[in-house]
Amino acid sequence: MLTSLTSIFAVVFIFGSFISIALGNIFLGILTLCFFINLYHKQVKFNYDYKGYFTSIGLFVIAMLISALFSGDIIYGLKRWADMWIWRFMPFVVVIFLLNNYIDAKKVMLTGFAGITVTSVYAVYQGLSGIGRANGFYGHPMTLGGWLCIFLPLLLIEFFERKLLGKYYWLAGLAFCICSAGLVFNATRGAWLAVAIVSAVLLIYYMFKNKRNLAVSIIFVALISTVLVNNPKFMHRLDTIDDFNKYQSNTERILIWQSAWNMFKDHPILGVGLGQYTENYQQKYISPQAKEPKLGHAHNNFMQMLAENGIVGFAGFVIMFGYIILKNLIAWVKVKNVYALMIVSATVCLLLQGFTEYNVGNSAVIKMYWLVLGLLVVLSEFYRKETNN
Repeated sequence: MLTSLTSIFAVVFIFGSFISIALGNIFLGILTLCFFINLYHKQVKFNYDYKGYFTSIGLFVIAMLISALFSGDIIYGLKRWADMWIWRFMPFVVVIFLLNNYIDAKKVMLTGFAGITVTSVYAVYQGLSGIGRANGFYGHPMTLGGWLCIFLPLLLIEFFERKLLGKYYWLAGLAFCICSAGLVFNATRGAWLAVAIVSAVLLIYYMFKNKRNLAVSIIFVALISTVLVNNPKFMHRLDTIDDFNKYQSNTERILIWQSAWNMFKDHPILGVGLGQYTENYQQKYISPQAKEPKLGHAHNNFMQMLAENGIVGFAGFVIMFGYIILKNLIAWVKVKNVYALMIVSATVCLLLQGFTEYNVGNSAVIKMYWLVLGLLVVLSEFYRKETNN
């Protein structure tokens, strides 16, 4: 009974997260309670098939804990650590331990596709209404950009892998087009580049599988190119990507990265400490040329890790994501595990956006990533077992 309720709560959590941060957090709290109730009743069993994930993630958790303990403000550092690894990571834990079956994982995944599509419809409406950067139902445009980096590659794969949705595969293609339009109006340039790169690689792969895919890919690329080239607002925004002289957002990022590098050079082992970036940047390391003195992070996952957590934290970060990508890349190459390909695509896309945004520090984005990763890990494992049988 509790397991079926957990599935329902997970469905509401993933859909509600796109609508309201409060609604999402309420149901994440309920899911967390379900996990501890099951744990208390000894109904939680560890599946050793997932030990590699927990080992690599555990190394990063330990690295962050060390950074928190030596941050100079232990209480605040531990609070940040707890938020990162007890609260934001809980969606992965819930899925792995409570939704470890194909039907529930697929149900929640499909609900996620519906949620991001509905959000993108609203983002298109916002864009057509004149809003410069559509953000969906709430939050910062960067949040919607991060979500789209996670889901757009998955929708593209769902469309081309027709066996996944059967005769309804076209719905994934429609959702991909809607979400792509939402991304255009979202105007997050880092997300544009990340999605464009990952989608291009996927399209090239699928184009050469059969003539149908080739025709569909050519038509899609032609249509999207025609629409975007004839959109002056998009083209103007696109032109700013490589403008490092006049465009303040770009020049400010360069200055922030230089400041983050200076923090790392002064504190190479453990960084300035978990949660201590903002104070150190604003009070000690800010560039005299900076025009945005209130920025609270490095706008780059890698520079943030080096500055705040040093080589120890950076190594943990690389080991964790390196394992996730490498394990699933191997699984895809060896047995063409489509869910492994999804994990690689979504993770790489998120990390590519992470070169211009600290998206792993965005609570809404990283919670969604952990939830989706958990679902895909479960689905991938069932795919592997089916293939072996």
